Amino acid sequence: MDAVTAALVAEGTEVIFALMGDGNLDLLTQISMTGRIKLVHACHEQGAVAMADGYARFSGKPGVASVTHGPGLSNTATSLLTAVAAHSAVVLIAPDTPTGDLNHPQRFDQQSFIRSTGAMFRPLHRPDTVHADTGAVFRHVRFGKGPAVLNAPTDVLLAPLPPDTTPYRPAAGPPAGPAPDPAAVDAAVAALTAARRPVILVGRGVPPGDDAAAVGELADLLGAPITTSLKAKGLLATHPRSLGVAGGLGAGPASRALADADCVLVLGATANPWTTDGGLDGGVIVHVDHDAEAMDRHSRAAVAVVGDAVKTVAVLRDRLTAAGARTGWTPPAEENHRAGSAADTSPVPPQDVVDALDAALPEDRLLVVDAGHFGSYAQQTLRSWDPRRYAFTHDFGAIGQALGVSIGAAFARQGERVTVVLGDGCLMMSLNELATVRRYGLPLTVVVMNDGGYGQERHSLRAKGLPVTESEHAWPDIAGIARGFGIPAHSIGHTADLAILPRVLAEETGPVLFDVHIDPDAQNRAFADIAARLRGSSQDVEGERR
Repeated sequence: MDAVTAALVAEGTEVIFALMGDGNLDLLTQISMTGRIKLVHACHEQGAVAMADGYARFSGKPGVASVTHGPGLSNTATSLLTAVAAHSAVVLIAPDTPTGDLNHPQRFDQQSFIRSTGAMFRPLHRPDTVHADTGAVFRHVRFGKGPAVLNAPTDVLLAPLPPDTTPYRPAAGPPAGPAPDPAAVDAAVAALTAARRPVILVGRGVPPGDDAAAVGELADLLGAPITTSLKAKGLLATHPRSLGVAGGLGAGPASRALADADCVLVLGATANPWTTDGGLDGGVIVHVDHDAEAMDRHSRAAVAVVGDAVKTVAVLRDRLTAAGARTGWTPPAEENHRAGSAADTSPVPPQDVVDALDAALPEDRLLVVDAGHFGSYAQQTLRSWDPRRYAFTHDFGAIGQALGVSIGAAFARQGERVTVVLGDGCLMMSLNELATVRRYGLPLTVVVMNDGGYGQERHSLRAKGLPVTESEHAWPDIAGIARGFGIPAHSIGHTADLAILPRVLAEETGPVLFDVHIDPDAQNRAFADIAARLRGSSQDVEGERR
């Protein structure tokens, strides 16, 4: 136990999101007594892991959670699966029942459970391997391989370290990505030079900052529009060639550009069907990724460049500079399908809510968006200028994750306000964590898009000609519930009521909730297309990874 605590301190762990139980109470108490690591107590294990996920996404550091054995671990399933789908750097410390205790009431096969989620499983083998085992878990997440679980039988966890144990050494950072193959670069240069309507599609394989700026320089040389995956929303958003997010959950112009391109340069993105509206079929694909397995996963690349995306961009930029800048092309304009209203209406059109929120938030906003029909409006038109300050939580297709992720984001970005947009059904799934928000007085803006039920299910039933009754729910007064938790709350039932957003956000320093009653019959056309594709798909489709 002392060794695990020392390892967490050595790894620079600042916060652990936890729910205490018999398996981890000694460890958490020991950690608290060090005074070096803050414990954040969640109300449910699913929330604890979602918070660690949010912390990892918004801090760029491992997000650490701890739960007890048995039901403590089983309760983490959805959040752990979501973190795996997002490749989030989550470390879960999960004690196990004592070795050999076959009659323990909380005993179950934790190894099979963890591995079924796709997370790395690493047990504490013996007291003398605790440093190696803990280091392996942190190394896994620091290398960008997704969540890892340190499985710790309590008899091993509580055993003393052998006296000759060497000091713990923190896990090294990830190795530099490989340099691109010169022959593949030659082929990429030839394809890009021949293109007349090139487009660049960028994913999270290209980090923000100076590295992303090099992509902008390459776009200027090629005269190419820049599009991004949803995960990279905000990347190069201020570049004059940026068209924003591609796919049904984008704003529109980016998808049209990809459809009309004769060559698409894919940089650090999977180019999955959700980003490409079913696939890149009309032009030459030049795919750059450090992971060879990413090639041809969704669309066959004419040129596959296995190498670090940033290094490859620099090489391509230098090679194309000699040819000089080219005349750019402008994709056809996209028709504006935004369905906001000019009149004072009740209930409120969901697009009006998003527009009002977008206008009220500062440019350096921190955003988290949950899954569901309501979320399509927020994902399409609620702007972001930095993918490090934006997250959506439907990686596993689950609703109810965003509140936990936003709590983790608030701890990752101490003192900054986080805005989370979620549906009424999403909130009801995670309602207990409003207590966590209040306990820590987090500067969290909770915007509930309340359509009185499960919106996408309502639309799906209606599309099938079935009654929608079972998708509709008369929730209790959500604003009143929030006030019961001690959180200031405002109920918005008319479009005119949205005018309070700027004033309230300027005055509040702690948490605040807006219960916005949106039109349950409003349907986002793009989300309807996505839902139809999901219903009609005959094969598994990998979710948005980068």
